[in-house]
Amino acid sequence: GGKIPLIAMHDVIHGCDTIFPIPLGLACSFDDELMRESSYIAGKESANRNIHVTFAPMVDLVQDARWGRVMESCGEDVLINSIMSKATIDGFHKAGVLCCAKHFAGYGYVESGREYNHVRLNDRFLKERVLPPYKATVDAGVDMMMTSYSSVNDVPSTIDEELIKGTLRDEMGFEGVVISDSNAIWETVGHGVAKDGKEAALLAFKAG
Repeated sequence: GGKIPLIAMHDVIHGCDTIFPIPLGLACSFDDELMRESSYIAGKESANRNIHVTFAPMVDLVQDARWGRVMESCGEDVLINSIMSKATIDGFHKAGVLCCAKHFAGYGYVESGREYNHVRLNDRFLKERVLPPYKATVDAGVDMMMTSYSSVNDVPSTIDEELIKGTLRDEMGFEGVVISDSNAIWETVGHGVAKDGKEAALLAFKAG
C-alpha cells in the first residue's frame, strides 16, 4: 500500500489523433455543441493513450494579436469564452478525462503581447472581463486550475495568496487542485520576489 499513482497530463488543445480547428476557429462557429463534440472525441482518443488530464480549456481573454498563444483562446468576448470553456469541459468529462483550465489569471493581457511579461489591469476590468470565464470553468466542474507565468499587478500569480486563496478559493468556490505552469515557481526568482528556489517554493506553498 501507500503507492502514489502516476497521473499523465498533456496539452490536448485541438484534438489528439484527430485534429480539429484551433479553439479560436471553433469559437468563431458560435456552436458550443461542436466544441463539446470535438472535445469528447479528443478526450476519448486521449483516454486511449492513457492521458488522464488535459491542459484545456485555455480561458484567457485575448485582445492583442501579438501574443503568440492567441490561437489557444476563444477570443476576446467574455460570454463566448465562458460558454465554449464549459463545452470543452463537458466534452472531456464525458470521455472520462479530467480538465485543467489555464492560465489564472489574465495571462492573455501580457504587456506588448510578450510571453512571460507583466499583466497590469485595474480592479474593475479584472472582475468584469478577465475573471468571469475562469468562474465559468469552476461552475462547470473543472478539476484543476493552472496559474500563469505572469505577474498580475506586480505579484506573480503563482505566489499570489489573495488571487489563489481569496479570489479562486473563497470567491469562486474552487475546490480542485491548483498547479503552476511548468517552471512558474522558479521564475518568481526572475520576477525578483524570491531570492532562490527554496523561498519560491515556500511562497507558492503559502499561496495555496
